[in-house]
Amino acid sequence: MKITFCGAAGTVTGSCHLVEAGGVRVLLDCGLFQGRREEEDYNRDPFPFDPARIDSLLLSHAHLDHVGLVPRLVREGFAGDIVCTPPTAEIAKLMLADSAHLQVEEAAYRARKARRRGEEAKEPLYDMGDVLMASSAFRKLVSYKEEVELKDGLSAVFHDAGHILGSANIELRCEGKTVVYSGDIGNRDQPIVCEPSVPPRADAVLIESTYGDRKHRPAEESEAELKEAIETVIGRGGNLLIPSFALERTQEILYELFLLWQRKELPECRIFLDSPLAIATTRVFARYLDYFDKEGREAFSHAPNPFSFPPLRYTQTTDESRRINAIPEGNVIIAGSGMCTGGRIIHHLRHNLWREEAGVIFVGYQAGGTLGRRIVDGADHVRIFGEDVAVRAQVWTVNGFSSHADQPILIDWLRAAAPKEAFLVHGEEHSLNGLARAAESQLSLKTHIAVRGESVNL
Repeated sequence: MKITFCGAAGTVTGSCHLVEAGGVRVLLDCGLFQGRREEEDYNRDPFPFDPARIDSLLLSHAHLDHVGLVPRLVREGFAGDIVCTPPTAEIAKLMLADSAHLQVEEAAYRARKARRRGEEAKEPLYDMGDVLMASSAFRKLVSYKEEVELKDGLSAVFHDAGHILGSANIELRCEGKTVVYSGDIGNRDQPIVCEPSVPPRADAVLIESTYGDRKHRPAEESEAELKEAIETVIGRGGNLLIPSFALERTQEILYELFLLWQRKELPECRIFLDSPLAIATTRVFARYLDYFDKEGREAFSHAPNPFSFPPLRYTQTTDESRRINAIPEGNVIIAGSGMCTGGRIIHHLRHNLWREEAGVIFVGYQAGGTLGRRIVDGADHVRIFGEDVAVRAQVWTVNGFSSHADQPILIDWLRAAAPKEAFLVHGEEHSLNGLARAAESQLSLKTHIAVRGESVNL
């Protein structure tokens, strides 16, 4: 069995790994590189394999850094089955359609600038037509713990990763060997989704390392900090902005806001979910209650519920979004993108970031090179739509809402899998090194930090 690390090796985004076994070639994820400009340029590099010779694509979950290059893969010749859980299939199609819209818009913007410089403009990575072609490849939908025969003795079993709705660790069985790809492993005690399942024992694992060098703060502290941010900002007459990923993080934040409202601990305010993608994704969540944990099923068994309670307003159109900025105070605004790389949150930042009474609370990972990371790192001014904007709003960073496992959870996962070999992927250098040291000291497990383009034989 041979594994080639095609993405998320030495970086957090762009997850993609090629597995060759017994004459079969399968991909584990096919994600978009996001964040730093030089890493985004990888999205246009030729695939280090022939897409037409890939037999199956197995998707761990629907985040863009795991599915965002699927339309390009299909356009360039992939004709096999996409294998994933039903929620992943449905949400991935939404995410890819939104991504195509952004790709086309960004390409048009850059084309205008290129023409003024007398340069040739780049085409978008893909468009809606490519997404429609890719959508037809979601032909093999699987349940957790169901063994799926792929081809010529290679089979796969999906296990609940507890990361987002429908997320999975992927177990591959072939040639008497078991390899487990972690995908993204979830945090414990998250609302809505179930706890990460115990992985099967494996000969080798590919394990994510996003937070491999740290321990998350307790969820109770993060919940208290969210409450404090709302009380502080609303109490002094400002707006609180929550840059949030449309998938999972938004639904989790709505859940926490609902609990505050239910306990009568939420100050009088308006809550705007200002993201058509997040609204659509939230509706998908509501159709898959069987994937919720016991607490989540109970919360949604009656009205009002976390996706429908009095202070919450959904804003679909751009006109509705603009009208929010005519209200200078009393708003909690949840909008994408989660790293402030695009979307409606950029407009809200331009209107509020310079106001001392306003606030921004980051509830998700901020990749290097993103606007969100610059704000978190304490920039005095940031560039938004070609304009310098002062950062005077109060900034909170809360990692207890993370849907990624921290180091202790990752070590427990490795302990349960008991691999002979562990390949560390999906992490920045400090996180990869931190997890490697912990695995060596706590488990006496030698690890290998994967390098993009590297191949290993098992």
